[in-house]
Amino acid sequence: MVKDNKHIIIIKLGGAAISNKKAICELAPENELSILLNKIAIAYQALKAAGHQVILVHGAGSFGHPQAVKYNLKKGWKAPTPNEEYLKGFSHIRSCLQLLNYNIIDRLESRNIPVLSLPPIHCIETEDCEETQTEEFVRMAEQVQKYLSLGFVPVLHGDAVLDRVRGCTILSGDIVMYQLAKLIPEICRCIFITDVYGVYQSDPKIQPVLSEIDNPLIHLIRVTAVENTNIQTQLNVTDNETVVADVTGGMQGKIKWAKRMALVEQDLDVIICRWDTEEALDMMTLKDWKDGEKRLMTVITRES
Repeated sequence: MVKDNKHIIIIKLGGAAISNKKAICELAPENELSILLNKIAIAYQALKAAGHQVILVHGAGSFGHPQAVKYNLKKGWKAPTPNEEYLKGFSHIRSCLQLLNYNIIDRLESRNIPVLSLPPIHCIETEDCEETQTEEFVRMAEQVQKYLSLGFVPVLHGDAVLDRVRGCTILSGDIVMYQLAKLIPEICRCIFITDVYGVYQSDPKIQPVLSEIDNPLIHLIRVTAVENTNIQTQLNVTDNETVVADVTGGMQGKIKWAKRMALVEQDLDVIICRWDTEEALDMMTLKDWKDGEKRLMTVITRES
């Protein structure tokens, strides 16, 4: 583990890792969720002992994406006031997200992690969703820093928020991570915990019969500032929206924002890994990924 100075890591608990995304408002199986949250508890204690801190962000999974699709909440109502259907839909998705957040917060608190929930809707009104400028996230970052200064673990999440252009929209946890990484220079690592081992040449959920030779796990992606001007990766990663709704972009969205995170000023590392792996705990506890082995994860970092 890194020993010098204070460092902060962001851990994103992906919706696919904490919920059953093929259902509606259903958590992941309790035994699987427990394995993941136990790793979070171990990592928190290890980081605390070394003088480091953690910010948690969780996805919406089945508590947000199906609802957003049903009520068209990503595009928003684009009118001075919402109609009855939008009123119902926005209220409903917020209720579902609060339920998920409570379930995660309650389980973390029971593991002696001093968590404080910080729903983005309380901190920000966006300006055309992902086009929102970083300055608009300053209030959120200041609240996160306040919680950290008091010794708490802030817990944010992908959220349905009000938007000055669209009326409302869906703010992904990936964007929250990116903006916090830009505004809090002590952040040195961002970790995406999901239900696959990392980034593959083709989506293993769409083509599960492909072998490791035909569809290898990509262990390292190096990003340059020039590449970032055209952020779309050339990897054939797709989203099977006929099976699972994901209004925030799925794995393509993760790669897009992960590459941007890798280029923030403090030159941080971004990890994508699976919830039940040794790699997940190692990365959460700031172990060095540059160990020469090809491990079960994908690292995204700036080209040196």
